[in-house]
Amino acid sequence: MAAISDPIIWTRGKTIGRGSFGIVTSATTTNSSVDIPSTIAVKSALFSHSKSLQKERELLHEFQDCDHVIRCFGADVTEEDGKILYNMLLEYASGGSLADRIGQNSRKGLQDFEVKQHAKSLLLGISHIHGRGFVHLDIKPDNILLVGTEKVAKIADFGFAKKVGGVKSQKRKHGLKGTPLYMAPELVLDNEYGPEADIWAFGCTVFEMVTGKTMWDCSEANDVVYLLCKIGMGSPDLQNKRLSKEAEDFLKKCLVKEPRSRWTADMLLKHPFLSSDDNVVVRERTRKKELNPFLFIRYLCW
Repeated sequence: MAAISDPIIWTRGKTIGRGSFGIVTSATTTNSSVDIPSTIAVKSALFSHSKSLQKERELLHEFQDCDHVIRCFGADVTEEDGKILYNMLLEYASGGSLADRIGQNSRKGLQDFEVKQHAKSLLLGISHIHGRGFVHLDIKPDNILLVGTEKVAKIADFGFAKKVGGVKSQKRKHGLKGTPLYMAPELVLDNEYGPEADIWAFGCTVFEMVTGKTMWDCSEANDVVYLLCKIGMGSPDLQNKRLSKEAEDFLKKCLVKEPRSRWTADMLLKHPFLSSDDNVVVRERTRKKELNPFLFIRYLCW
């Protein structure tokens, strides 16, 4: 993306989100000479704790030629209430997150055409990310934003994203990171990551869109150890009346326990579950048995 020569003039609005990094607020812009929307989102953190945000900005710049990744307009530093803040200026998602959308439907699942629209958009974004040699490592409904009047699904929050040297899964050096509910078995069992981990998380996300329920039901024990045990040693249950045969087969291609057997994003885009749907415009401009839970306690110490 070409550099913006003039600074972006913006005024902070209401808080629309919070996280471990800081806050997200809406903001209005007043630059008539800059090609930027009048409403944006600003992700802010104390400058002294902004290393992850600065890294995320660099990653988003890497993916700015993909319309299925949230757009970053730049960043600046402000002093507010005696605090020095690092601010990342982002595309505003008027439709909220995919998690919000699923919740609005009382967690009963989205309509078939909407599931396919969002699934296609996500796969286009994932394909682009993987094609650039990165993995996202935190694909989930909360990190998918719905942008514009068409509510285009875009991938956001690259705080855990990593560069990989190839398609082979790699050992991580700093322990588990991400959201346990969407972690792939190889992350839980072998502390490895690769593009395949994003496909697993994508499959969990599609299941949630279709059924309104998370892939793993941990109502029996609100315990991360128990959840990791189920992911590592169990198998996804795809017996759900809302899943068509094509949808079930699609998910089976995503949720294969052996990572090398999972389909890639490009392969999934050609699956009959999606290929029969013509409602999604391809927007990308350039593309190059349960176990004793206590045996898994060691994973919490990584």
